[in-house]
Amino acid sequence: MNSKDYKKVITDKLTSELKERHFKKRGNVFSFSNGDLTYFIGVQSSQSSTVDVLKLTVNTEIASAIISKLDDISLPIEHQRHYNRRIGSYLDDKQDKWWTVQSINSAEKAASEISGIIREKVFPNFDTLKSTSDLATLWRDGGWLGITEGQRKHYLSLLENVDK
Repeated sequence: MNSKDYKKVITDKLTSELKERHFKKRGNVFSFSNGDLTYFIGVQSSQSSTVDVLKLTVNTEIASAIISKLDDISLPIEHQRHYNRRIGSYLDDKQDKWWTVQSINSAEKAASEISGIIREKVFPNFDTLKSTSDLATLWRDGGWLGITEGQRKHYLSLLENVDK
């Protein structure tokens, strides 16, 4: 087996796990839209992966249809992100987390660990962010991840102009 096979073990496990929450897979990214927010869970391979060794992490992201429309940057929603969070930030030590997979056993172990983190940490986080308004509240309260201070201010200003 090689790194492509190991990645398939992991994405197959995630496919079955995420299907229950109505996520659809496209490439290495799973997405689900509630009409306002689109949630993304992406499997990212490291450039240091080889034919025999897979290094990977997971990114969680959210895009707002309202902000996408207001921002008018002409990118489709699947290419926009208004919230980004690496899987390691959900863990107690808040350190970036990469799995090194070099056997079928380590692929299955990584798949189980990733699924557990998604089920126990990512989904509860996504469940607190159900709308663009929830993102705006997060940004107003000083919480934002994966975007710059300038982006945070820009997105809030776009939303405040709508409210007037």
